[in-house]
Amino acid sequence: MRKNNHAIGFLRLCLIVAVVLHHSVLAYCVFGHFDHHAYLLSSAPIIDRQRWGGFDLLVRWNDTYFMALMFFISGVFVLPSLHRKGPRRYLKDRLLRLGLPFAVCVSIVMPVAYYPSILEAGARVSFFSFWQGYFGRFHWPGGPAWFIWFLFVLDVLCVLTVLLAPSLPSYLAARVPDGLNRRPVLAVCGVLGAALVAYVPFVLLFGAERWLSWGPFSIQGSRMGLYGFFFGLGCAAGAAGSQHTLFQRNGALARHWAGALCLGMSAFGWFIALPAPFEKIRPVLFVFCSVLFCLALMGVCLRFVSTVSARVNTLTGDTYSVYLIHYAFVTWAQFALLPASWGAIPKAACVASITLCSSFLVTYIIRFFSGVQRMV
Repeated sequence: MRKNNHAIGFLRLCLIVAVVLHHSVLAYCVFGHFDHHAYLLSSAPIIDRQRWGGFDLLVRWNDTYFMALMFFISGVFVLPSLHRKGPRRYLKDRLLRLGLPFAVCVSIVMPVAYYPSILEAGARVSFFSFWQGYFGRFHWPGGPAWFIWFLFVLDVLCVLTVLLAPSLPSYLAARVPDGLNRRPVLAVCGVLGAALVAYVPFVLLFGAERWLSWGPFSIQGSRMGLYGFFFGLGCAAGAAGSQHTLFQRNGALARHWAGALCLGMSAFGWFIALPAPFEKIRPVLFVFCSVLFCLALMGVCLRFVSTVSARVNTLTGDTYSVYLIHYAFVTWAQFALLPASWGAIPKAACVASITLCSSFLVTYIIRFFSGVQRMV
């Protein structure tokens, strides 16, 4: 990371830790259920008998913001990178950075990650037999790798848009970051309105929870527009580069993080305790949570993180690889702890610790292979 991007890099590291923690506790949520006849219909690959209701709250909170924020951060660096490399080289680099790792992830890492689920279901299948049937008989689940293919699609759409409107990046750079910085209240209102437009039609079309799948290409149908919006918002906000005042300690995001956080917590409180007669406004509250938490967490890091240690900076550079491989460590650790009677909280803490340490260690090892370095 460049020196002036340490805050955004640190936020990315925190998000990956949140992703690992999110997947680590899914086995111990009260709402969890395991289908012994169709493991893909389970709420998670591994479900433990020991549960804790606090994990349900953590999962619901994470679910409102962390993937949207990942798309936003991914978008921040797109237009400066596209301007620097040009469309052809940019797409070639993204294909190497996203396409090839996605293929490896869904063909190798995900079969390893889902194999314990088949074992918990009671099937006596060797891993080789499972792997052979994974792409057909077992429906080829892509797991968390869905983020990668959809991000690549958004990158391609961004390049096509810039090719059709070459002056658009300059237009955005001259207006959007300054507008967000100078009129934050008006900007937030506009972002909330646009996010509602991007989310509500898909909720009405697909429902809030339905996933669309075609082989390893899966995505939650209701959130396609919302994630695309956050990516586009990141592109527009980052059009002038991360050196812009908007992404500095004295920018609007850093100045107003507390207000955004308070409003976000209020919206989340209504979201989880919404009475049944008001169920129709749940999508509105979800959008409010997504936008406000994204702004608040971005603002916290911009306000309080100006420099990081060399070790943290190294870990920041490893986050993408950790995202690619962590799921296999999560499910195997959860499966290994099924017989233990430690309680849900110690088990989840153990799973998260094992996953983080193992993922960073494997990343450190694979970086010695020169052909892998450009991909992760």
